Amino acid sequence: MADPFQRYRGLEVAADAPGAADLAQVPYHLVGDLDLTQGSSAAEFAGRAHAVVDDILARGRVPVVTGGTGLYLRAALTDLGFPAPPPEGVRPWAEGLVAADPEAARTELLRRDPDAAARVDLANPRRLARALEVAAAGGEGGGARLWDGSMRRPTLLVAVTRPRPVLDALIATRVRRELDDGLLAELEAALETPGVRREPLQIIGAREVAAIHRGEVAADALPELLAARTRRLARRQLQWLRRWPDAWELDLGDGPATDGLPVLLERWRAAAAP
Repeated sequence: MADPFQRYRGLEVAADAPGAADLAQVPYHLVGDLDLTQGSSAAEFAGRAHAVVDDILARGRVPVVTGGTGLYLRAALTDLGFPAPPPEGVRPWAEGLVAADPEAARTELLRRDPDAAARVDLANPRRLARALEVAAAGGEGGGARLWDGSMRRPTLLVAVTRPRPVLDALIATRVRRELDDGLLAELEAALETPGVRREPLQIIGAREVAAIHRGEVAADALPELLAARTRRLARRQLQWLRRWPDAWELDLGDGPATDGLPVLLERWRAAAAP
């Protein structure tokens, strides 16, 4: 799974991680392998994902990599050339500048690396801090390779889509299911975990629940807040996939996902044929 949040034990509901029945039927990798006090990064994930994919292929099996996020999907399937870890002190400096003065951080990034400033989403504090960190350390972030279509292994890349109204309805259903399954209690427990890292708390819902506890948001607004953020995430995921050359779009319409299996298997067999 190319999902940074499904790696965390304690976020199973929020991350919609595979349940016990799913895990009993199909081997999953890089799911539930971290606790909430452990950090994670796309670079670390890439190394582990490459090892898993190579091992599966060596055993004569076919790995299926699913997202997740666009960056983690690319990290699993390509060689992005992640930079080395920054020198001590650079990351806190970059994160502190972004938190204190985002405009100054944007100006500093533009001064240090105009190409990175043109690529990065400057409205996203985490991405801005990461780009500034890489630029300050004198490294290359690998952004130029995100869209070149290169793959480590022969790959059939499938962009699964649905009409927007159908997708929005499915998202609303998922939010209701997660709330019924104990999402609120799960996120409260994560927020209160001693030593919890910043990375798992980037998951949809954590900041909303924290805002409710601070009295900044009404509790009854939570379902729509979760649905709105999930809709935005779904749009970004599709944008990532459509920017990757050779992505094949599979529109599922308004039917069950299993309806797409025959055409998907036909396409895969054609791609795998000698």
